[in-house]
Amino acid sequence: MDFDSVALDTSAMAGPLEVRLQAAISNGFRQVVFSAADLVNHPGGVDDAVALVRRSPVRVQALRQLQDFEGLSGPLHQYKVNVAKGLLNLCRAVGAPMLLVTASTVAEAAEDDERVACDLAKLATLAVPKGIDIAYQAQPGSRVAADVVSAEACVNAADRANLGLAIDTGHLFAGDGGLDAFDRCYADRLFMVGLSDTIALRTGDAASSVGDAPDYVRVFPGDGSRAEDLLELIRRLRVIGFHGGFCLNAVNADYAQLPATFVAEQARDSLHWLLERLRHVDLPRRRMRASA
Repeated sequence: MDFDSVALDTSAMAGPLEVRLQAAISNGFRQVVFSAADLVNHPGGVDDAVALVRRSPVRVQALRQLQDFEGLSGPLHQYKVNVAKGLLNLCRAVGAPMLLVTASTVAEAAEDDERVACDLAKLATLAVPKGIDIAYQAQPGSRVAADVVSAEACVNAADRANLGLAIDTGHLFAGDGGLDAFDRCYADRLFMVGLSDTIALRTGDAASSVGDAPDYVRVFPGDGSRAEDLLELIRRLRVIGFHGGFCLNAVNADYAQLPATFVAEQARDSLHWLLERLRHVDLPRRRMRASA
């Protein structure tokens, strides 16, 4: 585990694409995760954004994200298929070998497990000619896959070689059962692990009294309350021979109003913290594909 194997999610930083990219590079990161919006909202257009990324010394680990894709029918399903095709084209253009997909929050999607599996299989099949992997991630509130165990069940049911699981540790430890939930997974199709810690904002009755407001803030590993759990998760990943990608993804409202360089420095310090505590844990590096 090092700067070669851990990406920085630029969604954690504010500012234009050039500023986020330079902040990541100047702090030693050699891989990044972009949002598709980072590319299409670039003032010079998508082609300029793609050229900017292609010229940079960093690799793109993944593009985020496709939402509410699986389990739909009729015109809405076809609309989402077209959206997926567009995102896969963006992946190809920017050299991203992976598209992150979050579990559908559309209520109807949970009613037909077979359709969900078929749709994920279709998405994976669409990605094959472009050489792209699909990383499927649980989404809080989803009736399809609100937790890592059910997300893995969807991946296994679809049964495609380029379809795997993505884990978000912020979600995993804040409300998804933590290490116990991870231990209920086979994790043989694990493609990506997003690393973040959390700090509780409210507890007990205070949390329930504020409705849908979040009860924790997402921070970089080493800055929150689940440090030992995060380290233990990475150790367990080493035991199962995990070859996927790691990504630092501490997106929060405070970082969104701070300079990108400051946030990238926090991410760099977090990675150094991880490396210091895991220096005796020899994690296999991700086998990177050559960019097309």
